[in-house]
Amino acid sequence: MKGNSLAIVFGVIGLVGVFGVGGYYLGLKSTERPQRGGTYTGSVVDGFNRGEDAEIEMLKRKLRENPDDARLVAYIGDLYFDRRQFAKAIDYYKRAIELNPDDVDSYNDLGLSNHYLGNSVEGLRFVEEGIKKNPYYQRIWLTKGFILAFGMGNLEKAREAWEKAVAIDPETQVGRAAKEYLAQFENR
Repeated sequence: MKGNSLAIVFGVIGLVGVFGVGGYYLGLKSTERPQRGGTYTGSVVDGFNRGEDAEIEMLKRKLRENPDDARLVAYIGDLYFDRRQFAKAIDYYKRAIELNPDDVDSYNDLGLSNHYLGNSVEGLRFVEEGIKKNPYYQRIWLTKGFILAFGMGNLEKAREAWEKAVAIDPETQVGRAAKEYLAQFENR
């Protein structure tokens, strides 16, 4: 009996390891944040194409002029997230939430950032807070499933989260990504 239990444990660890690497990249793709809207898009600021660091510095200068611009704070977090500078992204997402406690995007992205830094438990906590703010926000259910599966190895709860994302709308990009995860982990 001990041998079977050990085989199951190593089997789950192996699945998480194999799918973890691929899942990281699939997760980045399928949990991409939609553009937050407004004037802070792309790498064009004030009509000039600037380098990545220059873009962030320009936006930080704009932020010093208007420190309560929650959307700008979150966008700077997005730029750091896209550059995989997750610790810096976390600082900005937390600040965005302080300025706008209903910003479910920032809860979602704060959860992912923590997950990518190896703190899936904390990441899931922020995702759960976001779900309390808006349980119909589809992308946060996809993220919840992703963190549960790839960060915590809890495929049963991950399936539940992805099923919720699909139930909200199976035809969106997020709904299709959730269906892909469900298919990937079918019979496991």
